[in-house]
Amino acid sequence: MTVGDWGNVLEDFKGSLAAREKSPTTVKCYARNVGKFIDFLQKNNESCPTRQNILAYKEYLLGKYKAASANIYLISLNVFLRFLGEHDLRVKTLRIQRKTSLNNVISEEEYRRMLENALKKRSKKLYFLIRTLAAGGIRVGELQHITVDMLKKSYVMVESKRKVREIRLPDRLREELLTYCAENDIRNVVFCGRDPNKMLHTSYIWTELKKLARLSGVPGEKVYSHVFRHLFAKKFISQFQDIAELADILGHSSIETTRIYTRTTAHEKQLRLNSMNL
Repeated sequence: MTVGDWGNVLEDFKGSLAAREKSPTTVKCYARNVGKFIDFLQKNNESCPTRQNILAYKEYLLGKYKAASANIYLISLNVFLRFLGEHDLRVKTLRIQRKTSLNNVISEEEYRRMLENALKKRSKKLYFLIRTLAAGGIRVGELQHITVDMLKKSYVMVESKRKVREIRLPDRLREELLTYCAENDIRNVVFCGRDPNKMLHTSYIWTELKKLARLSGVPGEKVYSHVFRHLFAKKFISQFQDIAELADILGHSSIETTRIYTRTTAHEKQLRLNSMNL
């Protein structure tokens, strides 16, 4: 196939994903990942997928990426091959040993330091943003649903990945946020940018969080997409030991997904071993 031919196939592939009600973000991700395979074919003067060049591509991925990242590309490729009707060409993903520790989880002390430094910087928006993520166990993208109306009625129903879940915040935090909104003439999205009806851009949020982490002495690897969601989950499990309710709060369809938060960190394991005095 020519570059133009592959372009048409990719557009049809994206259309089929959209027809299956995949989110725009998922469609874009699959198309980008498949585009890498197409680039690989063209660089090797191959015109169509074969068992040989697919296995060669798998080896290429293994040499360049960690197993988890390579699997993401292979999963996208398998979906694409199914779309093409080439079921027999699909490849096995890599088996990854299940981690026994939950690492790079921000501690409550580090979280408090970030809050204190946000106030020292006179950034109440960042201060309340961090508290909202941690106190509700929500994803950064879900900040768009934290509106003045939501704060007044105490909860909001959110649809994500074809699942509906309820987002709630502690009453004390809701009251403080309502006061903050009144003081700053915020009438719709609480964590808005220049457009009062749209939340801050996620890239800006993470840039500011990284800066605040450095100022607070928090390692950069601990500041990732679900950092405060993970802190919430660990705290909830420690305090209430109710994994089923945590799954409901986080919006997980399977408790197996939630079970990761029952694991201790490597540091916590070491402390427990040390305390046994054997």
